[in-house]
Amino acid sequence: MAAIKIPNAYTFDMAISATGPRRFAVIGEPVVAVDLINTIAAPGSPTADDLLTTDRDVHAWWRIEGTRVPSGDLPDIRALRRLRTALRAMIEALVDGRPVPPAAVADLNFFMQSAPASTRLLLTEAGLRTEIQWHREYGGNPRLAFIATQAAEFLSDPSKVSRLRRCANPVCSMIFVAANARRSWCAPGVCGNRVRVARHYGRTGGS
Repeated sequence: MAAIKIPNAYTFDMAISATGPRRFAVIGEPVVAVDLINTIAAPGSPTADDLLTTDRDVHAWWRIEGTRVPSGDLPDIRALRRLRTALRAMIEALVDGRPVPPAAVADLNFFMQSAPASTRLLLTEAGLRTEIQWHREYGGNPRLAFIATQAAEFLSDPSKVSRLRRCANPVCSMIFVAANARRSWCAPGVCGNRVRVARHYGRTGGS
């Protein structure tokens, strides 16, 4: 199904699952980890939902993210959820100014170590080039290792972490990376409009 286009280059991609249409919020964030944690609402959120509940849902999400991660076999759904849980715990702690849970850090390290990467030089007809080799012999999955490694590099950079934000819509659990200080919404054409409409109705009494 074609993506639904909304303003400011943010897109919500739709996929059909066994439980009906599912909406994945793909907002072009610099790291795949942010897209991954946004497949589930924060605990206690009024919009609590898990968009990766079935294999079909997971396959749809990987299709959306396919060009951003290494090729190869899809990881086990339980491993994907475990990585998501660790990432959400770390990122929410950083956004809220709380200590990062050591268990989440340990999990992220586990995923990186389970499929480490190395660079190798190749001699081709066009000349020399390098490629990244993901080592499956340690039992891990390159896609999960890539997401974990990319996230570790991002989250260890204070200048990048300072750009993490929660959506200003109080009923939205989305987290994003602000490209500029003025960005307040995960998707201005969705949450921004909803909040503005709600404020208008609050002022006018719905008239």
